[in-house]
Amino acid sequence: MLRQLYDRLIVLAGRPDAERWLALVAFIDGALFTIPPEILQLPMSIAQPKRSLRYALVGAVASAAGAVIAYYIGASLFNAVADPLLTFLHKKAEFDQFKVQVAGNAALWPLAFLLAPMPAAVAAGSVHLGLAGALLASIVGRGGRFLVVALLLRQFGTAAQHFIEHHFHWVAIVCIILLAAFVVVRYAL
Repeated sequence: MLRQLYDRLIVLAGRPDAERWLALVAFIDGALFTIPPEILQLPMSIAQPKRSLRYALVGAVASAAGAVIAYYIGASLFNAVADPLLTFLHKKAEFDQFKVQVAGNAALWPLAFLLAPMPAAVAAGSVHLGLAGALLASIVGRGGRFLVVALLLRQFGTAAQHFIEHHFHWVAIVCIILLAAFVVVRYAL
């Protein structure tokens, strides 16, 4: 089953509309929900390693555009939109703790955009960081993440594809363990 999913992702990654899907997922990730766009960027870059930097740029730009929307939600609609959404998702306490930790430390914002378990741009808007600061943090944090993936797969994409093809079961086991760890850290702790 996992092998079929991998094969399907590789086929979909080679489609002409794959970049649009990457942009959409990156925009949603930057704006409201943490859906890792690497789910698309990885197979796309494995299928076409020479285009990996382009995919990183598409993801970074779309994520930054999503961050602008999230920033304005945090700045002007926090009480009406973001606060009830965070409460519904049971993330309000986590968000409040995050906001206190990074509100006074500008150096932490790019890291927040890179690692935050919720849209950091909403937090940036809610503490009135400033749109330019939020965009810079998004570009450095999220854009850096896209760039690292792109550079690694540009260099090792073909080798990674061959490795995955020959050791698929081991790669699948490691991916399942990493996914389970992510779910535990993200939702259980």
